[in-house]
Amino acid sequence: MPLSRRHMLGALAALPCVIGTARAADKFPAHPIKLLVGFAPGGLTDIAARALAERMGPAMNGNVVVENRPGGQAIIATVAVARAKPDGYTLGFAGTNGMILNPLLYTNLPYKQSDFKQLGSMGKSPMVLIVNPALGVNTVAEFVALARKKPGDITCAHAGIGVINHLAMLHFQSQTGTEFQGVPYKGSGPALIDMMGGTVMSTFDFPTSALAHIKSGKLKALAVTADQRLSSLPDVPTMAQAGVPNMELYTRMMISGPAGMPADVVKVLEAAVKKGTEDPGFIKQFADQGVAIEFASSARMDRILADENALWAKVISDNNVPKTQLSS
Repeated sequence: MPLSRRHMLGALAALPCVIGTARAADKFPAHPIKLLVGFAPGGLTDIAARALAERMGPAMNGNVVVENRPGGQAIIATVAVARAKPDGYTLGFAGTNGMILNPLLYTNLPYKQSDFKQLGSMGKSPMVLIVNPALGVNTVAEFVALARKKPGDITCAHAGIGVINHLAMLHFQSQTGTEFQGVPYKGSGPALIDMMGGTVMSTFDFPTSALAHIKSGKLKALAVTADQRLSSLPDVPTMAQAGVPNMELYTRMMISGPAGMPADVVKVLEAAVKKGTEDPGFIKQFADQGVAIEFASSARMDRILADENALWAKVISDNNVPKTQLSS
């Protein structure tokens, strides 16, 4: 049936709107994107976020600006991402604690994993089992033997109940039949200083924090919780090589946005994350700090999160780690 003049005029009038919508999608990002980081400037998370942001922007002809919103184990920044308009202009740079552990540890957390769309991962960092040389052990086997001989005597520093290195200690106990005296600290810096002074004798920490102290000989690395040795610590075995299986533990660095973002925007952002992780300088910068740059797509991140949820939920349940209620 031929169109009437009225129908033709209506169709022509609507055409600029259709073209405008298509052009708006083609132009994403039309203004700077905020990448929220839940920690103060200067730490590994902040450094990694800024390095990736510098590469993501040019990859999509845009600009990505890092904004630090520290507080509450990254809860403040993560909530801001969950509640943001799902247009791709507010993203979060999250780690294992913010995206996986917090929902398992807080009874009234104001977000859940389904509030986010994962855009990919830039990489992962294992932990290192570190001891004071004065402890007199050179291998994991010797460390385990000493701990079994003196249950509860060996001190192990961590960053607080439910933080990943505390859970790593608990998981190690379960896998080796040992018991340590956990000593909480407010961060890696004070814990490592006390370790070098002999106040505490062991810890699970990240290579970025401890590498200089290990290489100086002030602290001794016994094993890494990775699936292969680190290029920055080539003489340090993996936990599996040291005789402790099921100890592949990482903190992951994830980019996410609020759920409900348009598919074409997700595609642009995911491609930008991937492009950023392929930069040779970026890869070397973080390999030197013990971080494995390993892009994981949005779909793969969903599978990784499911696996990590199961792992950490079991560690928390098996060790009766108490859940906490957030104060109002």
